[in-house]
Amino acid sequence: MSSAATTTATTADRPLRVGLIGGGVVGGGTYEILMGGRLLGSSSSSSSSSSSPSIVVTKLFVQDTTKPRDFTIDANLTTVVTDVHSILEDEEIDIVVEIMEGNDDNDNANDNDNEMALAKTIVTEALTSKKAVVTANKALLAEHLEELQTLAVANHTPLAYEAAVCGGIPIIQTLHSSYTGDVITEIMGICHGTTNYMLGKMEDSSSAAGGAEYKDVLQEAQDLGLAEAAADGHKDVRATMCLLAKLSFGTTVKVEDVPCRGMAQITPVDFEYAKLLGCTIKLLGTAKRLPKDGQYDGPLSVYVAPT
Repeated sequence: MSSAATTTATTADRPLRVGLIGGGVVGGGTYEILMGGRLLGSSSSSSSSSSSPSIVVTKLFVQDTTKPRDFTIDANLTTVVTDVHSILEDEEIDIVVEIMEGNDDNDNANDNDNEMALAKTIVTEALTSKKAVVTANKALLAEHLEELQTLAVANHTPLAYEAAVCGGIPIIQTLHSSYTGDVITEIMGICHGTTNYMLGKMEDSSSAAGGAEYKDVLQEAQDLGLAEAAADGHKDVRATMCLLAKLSFGTTVKVEDVPCRGMAQITPVDFEYAKLLGCTIKLLGTAKRLPKDGQYDGPLSVYVAPT
């Protein structure tokens, strides 16, 4: 309650000031929405609007300022920084939005560990500084949700993560509030839009000569800005299912314990076989309670696989 009251009082006299962490595809889109006036019902940019904007991204953290970006940064309102502490230690910033984009299928464990450590440091220090946090980092939440929630409660500071999992549905708030009187026995679905797009393209072209191979539709997805890197998507779905399992069943599932098969080995021929059966192929994440002595009192089964 105190955090909400503080935020309301702050924005009454000046815009809500956002420190944005990440300038990739998602970060760029988020920046454009926040600064372009679309959340305010205006088609004009914040800098050119006749009225004062309600939200301003005052600082944008990126690790490489020389990297080409497909969005325009308003230099009059936003400072690009490479030191994350310039955001975390800035008392004028009200909300930290963490949307760093790593490679979910990076085989370099050291790189993944470094990215995770940085993301955790950012969220932890922001909450400790009583800055509200919005994060879309499902990998971080899958590993550290309980710890971060405890820290948020201790500091009376909001931690929001609806965008981390199937934000377009949405599912996080639904699981929090809509099934209080129900027993969830299974949750299953398509949890990764890019891989779903890629499989759809492979299926659509499977009747053509030779069909479309995985590597070709991956390149197309990258060219369209849908895929951040050479990601199969299955590890992304694995983190998603760990988070959904926690919210649905109250059970913490370690990411490394989830059996996971990706889609890199799927070929157009597989779609031809599926078509003969009147079916298709999707990359599904599944979490379900198995029977033991009763109907739903057994162990929790969580896995990711093309189906």
